[in-house]
Amino acid sequence: MTILITTPNGGVGRHLTEALRGREDVRFLVRSEAGARALGEVRGEVFRGDAADADDVRRAVAGVERLYLAHPFSVDQIAVETGLGLAALEAGVRRIVKLGARAFTGAGTVPDAVTGNHDVIAGRLRGAGVPELTVLRPDRFLQNFLTAAAAIAGGTLADPAGPAGARGYVDVRDIAEVALAELLADRPVGGDIEISGPHALTLPELAIRFGAALGRRVRYVDVPLDDAWREDLARRGVPAPVVDGLRDLYTNYRREGVAGLGTASGVCSAARRARRRTSRPTSSHPPPPCRKTVPALIWSSVNRRAI
Repeated sequence: MTILITTPNGGVGRHLTEALRGREDVRFLVRSEAGARALGEVRGEVFRGDAADADDVRRAVAGVERLYLAHPFSVDQIAVETGLGLAALEAGVRRIVKLGARAFTGAGTVPDAVTGNHDVIAGRLRGAGVPELTVLRPDRFLQNFLTAAAAIAGGTLADPAGPAGARGYVDVRDIAEVALAELLADRPVGGDIEISGPHALTLPELAIRFGAALGRRVRYVDVPLDDAWREDLARRGVPAPVVDGLRDLYTNYRREGVAGLGTASGVCSAARRARRRTSRPTSSHPPPPCRKTVPALIWSSVNRRAI
């Protein structure tokens, strides 16, 4: 069995890499020498190639049986992920574990490209007849707030998702636990697996939790989705179609209200169900930690950079 890991340095992928770095039957797809160095030492194969290049993709998937499929939100995401998935299927891959996103269900929500891209890709893979397809559908990543660690340490959590909506913010390490279990299981759970943290929190409530961990008051500041917000992203080089997708995503965060939690109380049940279907000894797969939040990550980050 050979497993191909795409985006092995990504938010979820880096934790898969950590779990799989000691295995010889894993291939890691990286785009550059810098990406290869970022992996660190692995026993498996490091394959340098461009996920958007058809020739590189055909070589990357040769001999692969299981694929972890992920790609950042971008203008070419659908083409890249679909191309990888279909090339893998043609090469004989039987199992694909795709990183997706939870769909919005509240009244007044609008189509958004961030979650919509995942739906298009998953639909194409199902239509192509992937024998074993798992689509991980996590709620919003808690680690996304690490980019604002210094501001949080200074007492401000600023975000355009609005103060009213409550979400089951999820630690990416827990998403990786479920992905790992699905990749290694003899009989995967399969289908759509919704993943969330155990509690639905508003952003003001999340700010309070960060403040409790930091030992200082942290207040939430709403960021309006106005021209100034768009211009700031444009100055940072974000393409206009991506800005449009993010605007619609944040609009849905504002409109959905309280989001339901993940399937069977979230990540813990999903990972344990998948783990029961693997032939590896239980001792080699300790129960997932079911992290409730990541204030500790904010704490360690601000101690390194801000304090």
